[in-house]
Amino acid sequence: SSRQAFEVMSDEDLRLYARQHVFAGYSVISREKSSNNRMSNKLPLCTRHHCIDWNYVNNKPRPRPNKWYIEGRNSNGNTPFHTWKEWSYATDENGQCYYREKWERISGDELGQGLRLAMRKKKKQLSSDAILVAVGDHFNYIVGRESLDLHTRYRDASNTVELVDLALQNGDRDTAISHLSLAGGHGTISSGWKIDCALQPWHHGKSVFDCLLCNSSCNEEVRVIGNDSAGCMAWEVVLGNDSWDVYECSLSRDELQQLLLSRNMSKL
Repeated sequence: SSRQAFEVMSDEDLRLYARQHVFAGYSVISREKSSNNRMSNKLPLCTRHHCIDWNYVNNKPRPRPNKWYIEGRNSNGNTPFHTWKEWSYATDENGQCYYREKWERISGDELGQGLRLAMRKKKKQLSSDAILVAVGDHFNYIVGRESLDLHTRYRDASNTVELVDLALQNGDRDTAISHLSLAGGHGTISSGWKIDCALQPWHHGKSVFDCLLCNSSCNEEVRVIGNDSAGCMAWEVVLGNDSWDVYECSLSRDELQQLLLSRNMSKL
């Protein structure tokens, strides 16, 4: 288990493990009418709101959502972007974007025109948050920390690295480990929903459902409740003992249930 893996780590191992990052949330695309940024008149603006974040501690989310402008080009102007640039919303003293990133699609995402799925676990007392997103053959997942009394300690820490370092300096491994319990990673559906990259290396090769189900004693029931006419946002997905909201799905209700039931099948 993850707890057992953390227990055998040294304090230095835990400090090194804390120095990574994962987050999940949703983005809103808009256009600004006026801004000091020269990009504002010609490019769409993306505002990203985080639901789960490695660096959220002591109920201290980032003071404002992250924003950037999207610059993309394609061959005919009608198909989805193959590559695009991310220009920072914030600027330096010269009015220039202080960073730029280039992004490109990876093989198997079907240009976003195939399978699309976004689900979030319903809130339940003392249960961790979780999000599952799939595009084409690829999926990403994230499972938040469990709600523990230990998370009220070290309120002066502004991020996970500071909190873990401070806890270990005080010999408080329990608090440090509890903040490192957040899980996340990537995999492919055609492999049988197997994880191929994860924060926790011991999750590599496992089914993502082993990470999403609350624990080994959970039942493995999978159901999609609702009807097609109501739209996917009215559906409820039951995975084990947890219920999930569906935010986007390109499949019918029956197709989604078949996809989730058949752990070893190729993507639809």
